[in-house]
Amino acid sequence: MATSTPIECILFDLDGTLLDTSYDFAFALNQTCRDFDQPPLRYQTIRKVVSQGGLAMTQLAFPLLEGEALEARRQHFLNVYFENIDNHTRIFAGLELGLQALAQQNIPWGIVTNKPGWLTEKLLANLNFPSKPLSVISGDTLTVRKPDPAPLLLAAKECHVAPENCLYIGDHIRDIEAGNNAGMKTASALFGYLPDLPENHSEKPWPADYHFETPFEISLFFKALKNR
Repeated sequence: MATSTPIECILFDLDGTLLDTSYDFAFALNQTCRDFDQPPLRYQTIRKVVSQGGLAMTQLAFPLLEGEALEARRQHFLNVYFENIDNHTRIFAGLELGLQALAQQNIPWGIVTNKPGWLTEKLLANLNFPSKPLSVISGDTLTVRKPDPAPLLLAAKECHVAPENCLYIGDHIRDIEAGNNAGMKTASALFGYLPDLPENHSEKPWPADYHFETPFEISLFFKALKNR
């Protein structure tokens, strides 16, 4: 249901959309399990909840804990993750061609994530992109987070592009809600950290303008932007 308004800026969610961070999260969570004599979890089980955040992953591993005990485990988990944050994290295979296309076309791009700033900054420090993101908005940059539209509106402002000319891509329903709330075009990254979807699903899970099954589809879309 894409509209005819031209796309002049691309905004990405981070985990599960721009970067595959799942292996480092899985290592950190299972190391936390080992540190507290808890059975480790399967990688695929962890992957499905990465985009739900650190608390959800901690609850997955320690379902009987709550309150201060749960928060202590969460902090331990995030500290382990911080120390191992870029051991295996990479740009999703097939997406770097798209980032190169943005650089070649001088199309600005940015990142809007609910990941805390101390983790976002550490992660991005050692990654090389074909062009630099003009805006990086973390979960604690403002007092509100997605699905509130404010972080996306700030990113659009920092990229000097009107919200209606931005496309926001994410792998969680909050991403689509935030983009829609901001008056942006939206796209679902169906290769991200989603719960299991039925085989040959004909109905897409969220009300987005575009649905990308693979990172390479995004790259092809970016390469054709100037012709849209």
